[in-house]
Amino acid sequence: MPISLLKVEDSLTRVRAGLESRARRIEGRVGQELASHIARPGKMLRSRFALLMAGALGVDLEKAEGVARAMELVHNASLLHDDCVDEAELRRGHPTPNKIFGTTIGLLLGDLAFAQGLEEAIDISPNAPKLLVTTVREMTVGELQEEFLKGSLEVGVDAYMGVASRKTGALFEWAGAVLSELSPFPHEQSDPPRLACAAGILLQIVDDIHDYTLTERVSGKDEGQDLANRKLTLPCIYAISDKGTREDFLALWNEPKPDAAKIAKLLKDRGHIQKTREKGREITDSMLAMIKNLPCKAEATELAFFVEVMAKREF
Repeated sequence: MPISLLKVEDSLTRVRAGLESRARRIEGRVGQELASHIARPGKMLRSRFALLMAGALGVDLEKAEGVARAMELVHNASLLHDDCVDEAELRRGHPTPNKIFGTTIGLLLGDLAFAQGLEEAIDISPNAPKLLVTTVREMTVGELQEEFLKGSLEVGVDAYMGVASRKTGALFEWAGAVLSELSPFPHEQSDPPRLACAAGILLQIVDDIHDYTLTERVSGKDEGQDLANRKLTLPCIYAISDKGTREDFLALWNEPKPDAAKIAKLLKDRGHIQKTREKGREITDSMLAMIKNLPCKAEATELAFFVEVMAKREF
């Protein structure tokens, strides 16, 4: 039975319940506190996107929910690893496992979350776990590329987009590819993966904006985390590439303890936050064009609405 507009919220409830069930399965072996970090959902933007795309493709409800759960688990795995690499202390408004238990535990929890996600994929289709292994490889390559670029002042927009397409876009692309295979309706097979990858890149761009516009209370993570880790995100890349801004930006960036508030003000006042929003708008428009070609038109309209929400979100 395909997913419909009215069933998305019910599906999200079942996805959450499924994640909690997976955590309970291993509580006896690792303890409730550790297990809770593996399956704790965040905003569930990935799940909602996958479910809405499944509706636009006419995919079976149960299979769609499996894709959503796998995405959440693999995403959690990447966050657990990221927080260890970045030495982050706060995630989703809670202390990170690496802060509470140490880096080793944080990394092992990430491995366990990935294993749980792979188990979900096995139940979706024969090709889903194979594609997921490739996806995690691409995510890891993206993370490595980002790590090598830390502190570099020669990062261009193309390099940024390449990292984003792997680090964030690859998992969305996996969902698009799997859902495309599961769709019973004729459609351009390459559109859902490309559309989904673009959603991941859009998510990353919006997060980059939030790193300089949202408070820790709203974002649920350490304020100015990218700055603290010397990561040039898209607004900063635009500032460096602008001859009129480069010198002022670098003066702030190269301070012994860069002031996130001052950098945020420069990025806003000189138009680089706005330029980043415009790049997000460009990607959004390309996504909306592809959504129009999906086979289930009413559900595609709902997906298009959600993409607009993703682009404009302040959470």
